[in-house]
Amino acid sequence: MRTLIHIVVAGALALLCAHVAAAEPLFTLSEDGTAFVYKARPGDQPGTVAAMFGIAPRDMAAFFAANGITDATRVGVGHVYRIPNPLAVRAAEAETKAAALVHDADEQRARADGLARDLATARAAAQEAEERAGRLARYERLWRLVSILGMVLVLATCVLGWLAFTAVRKTTAAETHARALATEIEEKRRTGLAERQQAAKRILDLETKVHELEVRAAAPASAARRPAGTG
Repeated sequence: MRTLIHIVVAGALALLCAHVAAAEPLFTLSEDGTAFVYKARPGDQPGTVAAMFGIAPRDMAAFFAANGITDATRVGVGHVYRIPNPLAVRAAEAETKAAALVHDADEQRARADGLARDLATARAAAQEAEERAGRLARYERLWRLVSILGMVLVLATCVLGWLAFTAVRKTTAAETHARALATEIEEKRRTGLAERQQAAKRILDLETKVHELEVRAAAPASAARRPAGTG
């Protein structure tokens, strides 16, 4: 490739020197810069024109085909040759490679952006998981405290229940004892009332007997105080 470039450069320099000597340029560049445009002069043959521009023998067939030459002996003066500009080809290849590199860079940038988004999402998920773990740890500690309080409440409830049961039993026993005492007191009251009634009856009987005795005792005394002959 370097040899080809040297040949092209040497040919271009030779043509440039000839152009300095002549009024009309030997060749020009196409508008897109991809080819040299050369108009055949008297004595030019396709082979010499190809050699002038550094076309290798193995590329002659392609050179003839590109310039519409089917018979190299029948190319007249004024035939316009278009010789590919190797620098333009290399520039096009470089541009293609640059475009491919830009495309790859865009893809890599897109991948990097995607990875950055994934990383941000992963970080957010990790932070959320960490916060959730922290909440769960707090809930676990709170649950332990609640469990302890629950056990204390259960024990307290059991103690209070036992105390209440004992109090109920004592209250029931006290009520039973109170009812027994009330029954006993009622029976004693009734007994005392009956005894008082009997005592009152005996007293009445005694009073009656005393009254009768007084009456009897008073009767002889009154009879003795009567005058003799009366009655």
